[in-house]
Amino acid sequence: MSRTLFLLLLALFAALPALSAEPAAPTAAVCAIRHQDQLLLVQDRISSRYSLSGGYIDGDERPEQAALRELYEETGLRGEIVADLGRWQKAQVFACRTLEPIVAQQDSDFVSQLQAPNLGGEILNARLIAVDKLPREQRRFPDQLDWLQARLDQLPESEVRWQADFVAQGNALHQVEIPLMQRLQQWLGPDVWWLSVSNLFGSGGFQLALIPLLLPMLGWPRLRQLLFAMLWLGLLVQASKEGIGWPRPFHLQPLLATHSAQGFGMPSGHTASALLFWGALLGWLWPARRGRAYSLALLLALTTGLARVWLGVHFISDVAVGLLIGALLLAVRPYWRLDQRSSAWGLLVAAALAGAGLAQSAHLAGIGLAALGLWLGGRASLPRDGYPALRTGIVALAGMLLIGAGLWALPLLTSSSLTILLGQFVLFFGLGLWLSAGLWWILVFWQCDTHPKGKCSDKGTL
Repeated sequence: MSRTLFLLLLALFAALPALSAEPAAPTAAVCAIRHQDQLLLVQDRISSRYSLSGGYIDGDERPEQAALRELYEETGLRGEIVADLGRWQKAQVFACRTLEPIVAQQDSDFVSQLQAPNLGGEILNARLIAVDKLPREQRRFPDQLDWLQARLDQLPESEVRWQADFVAQGNALHQVEIPLMQRLQQWLGPDVWWLSVSNLFGSGGFQLALIPLLLPMLGWPRLRQLLFAMLWLGLLVQASKEGIGWPRPFHLQPLLATHSAQGFGMPSGHTASALLFWGALLGWLWPARRGRAYSLALLLALTTGLARVWLGVHFISDVAVGLLIGALLLAVRPYWRLDQRSSAWGLLVAAALAGAGLAQSAHLAGIGLAALGLWLGGRASLPRDGYPALRTGIVALAGMLLIGAGLWALPLLTSSSLTILLGQFVLFFGLGLWLSAGLWWILVFWQCDTHPKGKCSDKGTL
């Protein structure tokens, strides 16, 4: 009995500091904005689900400042705090009202984001949505909206200015292109299978999926050259997007969008990538008919560009500039041999990571980390030829499937944007490291285990 009493007293004294401690400060702040029975919700890039506008509190900010800053960064709207609705988990939720009318499209309820500083970077779109009409699987934080539903009467009304579209807010070139794109979509129709296939030609994911096939076919030196050129292309395209800052067609006319896309529009990365990737690949496969190879690559790039216009994610001018960038990098093909120099990789990594810091671009950070993985892995002393083609392809595919599964699973495992972003960065770095060192290290051990009497004493140094 006394022993039990002693343990209870000990547990009580141990719990006293926690009971008397002040609650932890909030780490995030959120703005809740209402128009009639609808809330202003944003669809984030990472999870593709809807939530209130908000984000993490910077070290020198008050929660009120963070909530209004996030509102402006994500939607381009200026607001004011009307009331503190309290805490939901680690986020401080505020009742806010916009200082100017919300510009929204009739029927679709899309909200114009053209004034947002990082248009399409973190947020795919913003909409006015009634909570009871939003399915739970489309909510990023389902319980948060349920929690807020009981407090809707505390939210002030924000004014909305309804418009047919946002075309008048675009530049003169885009105002000319929008009607052309609408006619093109009407002429081609909604279901064009060959354009859906053509869109894949410029997809980075599709091109990466071909690596297990291309590696045994081309060999590591050529594949490394291609990856080097494609990373430089990604850097130039993304830096141009951030610098030019032009919207995508659906930012001006939401009804044009038949496919989702993120970030700024100019230039078209799919089009540039299609020309460079297929131009390099077909040029290597048909060295005696390089002119014909480049013509076919140009045709593939043009159909990719047409697909991007048809999908409503790029203007015609975006496609034209994308073709130009792809052609320029293809023209300097002899300089791709700089991939053998550490200084060239170091410059690529430094430029991408510096650009990521200046533009706060996750795309540029991903490019820099993938290049860093390729560079560091390439410094490992490992034999990278002489393995059976099928075995090489299988090992490459296995590692890439694991990395792809990780990228797919991250948004399902956590709702924290920071955790998802850091996980993606680790996986991008891991992809570069896997292609340049990991798969070769496994192939060395596989070959030595299969032929134990062979000359396998040196299995490489990582």
